[in-house]
Amino acid sequence: MIPKSAVFRTTAVATTLAGAMVVGGVAADTRCGVSYTIQPDDTLYSVAQQCRVALATIMHFNPNLDVDAIPVGARIRLAKGPGSDGEMRTEAPGSEAEGSYRVKANDTAYSIAATLDLSLQELMAENPDLDPLSLAIGEVLNLPRGNRSATVNLSSQSGPPGSEVTVMARDLRPDDWVTIGAGRQSSEWQRIREVQVAGDGEVRAEVEVPGWAGPEDVLTFVVDTDRGMTYKSGDFEVTARGGEDREDGDDMALEGHVNEGVECYTLITPDGDRYALVSDDVEFTPGEYVEIEGDQADVSICMQGQATVDVTEIREVRAPSD
Repeated sequence: MIPKSAVFRTTAVATTLAGAMVVGGVAADTRCGVSYTIQPDDTLYSVAQQCRVALATIMHFNPNLDVDAIPVGARIRLAKGPGSDGEMRTEAPGSEAEGSYRVKANDTAYSIAATLDLSLQELMAENPDLDPLSLAIGEVLNLPRGNRSATVNLSSQSGPPGSEVTVMARDLRPDDWVTIGAGRQSSEWQRIREVQVAGDGEVRAEVEVPGWAGPEDVLTFVVDTDRGMTYKSGDFEVTARGGEDREDGDDMALEGHVNEGVECYTLITPDGDRYALVSDDVEFTPGEYVEIEGDQADVSICMQGQATVDVTEIREVRAPSD
């Protein structure tokens, strides 16, 4: 999945809404119209991409929607239709200087924020003296300039496929909806799940390391705002699964101390797991701390510990300190 590359400035969003907007009294629908019927394999993210509507807008019109279990055939609302109460209105673009908005008849603080694709908190933060219950026609409001500089951190920097990692981000739009994904490159990532940003602009979500990732893959986790900005984490190294999850021929990458076993040499990892070692080309020296690479092998005589590894490469490395 390649995230959309267009970056919308605040003023541009006022003219290309991700939800319903009324310009001169005429409803401007999304690419899919005012509603959409969920198809097989649809996700909330794919619908947002296909229909060019923000996740936050979809959730606004469908407050009871379960983002992780949307039934096929469900019809979700994407925009307000003509004649709906509380339609949002704005004049033609370009009538105000960049970074400002002039209040018009029937405007409310909420409708202005929704029209400009902002959260109410962002609008109020830029206008601390604004009384949202008493807007004056002609009053000029300040708008956020530029993009937030969000940061993304991970609870760990390595782990096997299927293990959990916590993705943490801050300085996002409060109460917005974002998509968390991962990929071998930050420009090509696959969706994992959608989550809502907390009121303080932070996200903390537990996700699984994708099953398609293999040992020695280096992944980047991303938080996509669905507004043209995608923030990425540092490198995450995919490690091998434990022996109980492996099948013959699986690639393995382990480290630990080499010991003499009953029939074969063994490797004891820092976690205390034991693996039997065999090889036609590699020699083992008891007592060394090494990194090994190889394949899981079915060798009955050496079935000691978690699994037997047919070692193809070995490197002596410095042992980690206690």
